Amino acid sequence: MKVCRIGICEDDEDYRTYLTKIIHSCMPMGKWVRIFFYGDGRSLFSAPGRRELDILFMDVQLPDGDGNVFAERFRRENSRALINFCTNRGTPATETFKINIFRYIRKDGGKEQVERQVAEVLEEYIRRRQYAKFHTGQGRVYLEVPEIIYCEKQKRGTRIHLTGGREILVSEHLSDIYGRVGASGFACPHASYIVNMEHITGVNKKVIRLGDAGELGIAPRKWKQFQEDFKRFIE
Repeated sequence: MKVCRIGICEDDEDYRTYLTKIIHSCMPMGKWVRIFFYGDGRSLFSAPGRRELDILFMDVQLPDGDGNVFAERFRRENSRALINFCTNRGTPATETFKINIFRYIRKDGGKEQVERQVAEVLEEYIRRRQYAKFHTGQGRVYLEVPEIIYCEKQKRGTRIHLTGGREILVSEHLSDIYGRVGASGFACPHASYIVNMEHITGVNKKVIRLGDAGELGIAPRKWKQFQEDFKRFIE
């Protein structure tokens, strides 16, 4: 799983700690989170990893300038990150709407409100990354759907084959997984597995080629439906 890189640009150390606790309590991916702290705009823009941030929480009033100005500059460097303002201002400034700010978090809004808004930010990140939750003998895991090559039915659960030669055995049944990811470009060419059509490198009436992941056979009775599904996918 890709590490979620979260930046907190805030000069108040207590508030940085407060946000960090909320993030760890809300984020379901535990060790896959990395949090970076910046005390002002200058430290943010001197950090080499700022362009890789996935989420940024920023104070509107920083010691060395207006957060709106810094956020606009940051947006020019990073078009995909979820930027969120943390402030005591009554209403968002006009500039806020030009920068594509995801959430405007009131510092004095109360613990419950802040927790709800931070949770919404993290949920949106998960949605955009197309994460899907699964269960293993060690607990729950979150996998990026685009990294799944195919899922194979097992006696107990399903074996998920991922990019990079990785495999993971989950307790969910194959039919349940198909119901959840089918709309993301998966097809069912055989009762024993489902395939992410994004990873198909070749196909004929009997075999699907999946690059380094090998080949899978197509059940004769599944061929017509698979052909239709694949045709819709590539058109």
